[in-house]
Amino acid sequence: MRRTHWLLALAAGYVDGICLLYLGGVFGSVAAGNLVVLGVAGVQRLPDTALRAALSVAVYGGTVLLARRVAPSRCLLGALLALCTLCGGWMVAQHDPRGLTQLPLLALAAIAAGLQHAAGRDARTAAATLDPHAGADAGLPALLPLACVAAGALGAGLLLERVPWAGPLPAVLLVATALVVGSRRPPTVPAPPARHREPARL
Repeated sequence: MRRTHWLLALAAGYVDGICLLYLGGVFGSVAAGNLVVLGVAGVQRLPDTALRAALSVAVYGGTVLLARRVAPSRCLLGALLALCTLCGGWMVAQHDPRGLTQLPLLALAAIAAGLQHAAGRDARTAAATLDPHAGADAGLPALLPLACVAAGALGAGLLLERVPWAGPLPAVLLVATALVVGSRRPPTVPAPPARHREPARL
């Protein structure tokens, strides 16, 4: 379960790196960050940036709401399909989308991010139910997903500078791996034999 979340965090960071560098300087999944960008763009009169930030927030939020009752495995399949379509759009744009071409690619990135978020909801709910205070005391393990997001964004910056044709392909591979890993059932551990207590003697 943790491996799946780490893979998805890497993919999310990678896609956010693409969005920041090539799709208008906004995030694909960080709604709070896009709201900040939207506010700053409104004050500084940057209508193009404001449009991209608003589009990403709307598509991401709408995807999360619509996918609330969809099975996690189907959410990951949908995210994989959106990322594959994003790869196709990246190739059509010749690895350097500009102008209005960025909008449909940004929407695809936000759809993929929203579906990935929806796919992890069951695990997050289960963890909170088992231990509501796990996040406060987890220490380093709780920071690993954030480190994976940062590593994914760093990977996007380093890779696409040298191999621009790769585009969203690493994110496709990460989500596909997460889908395979998540589909594996953990081995069942046999329950220990029940111990019969002898009745207490008076």
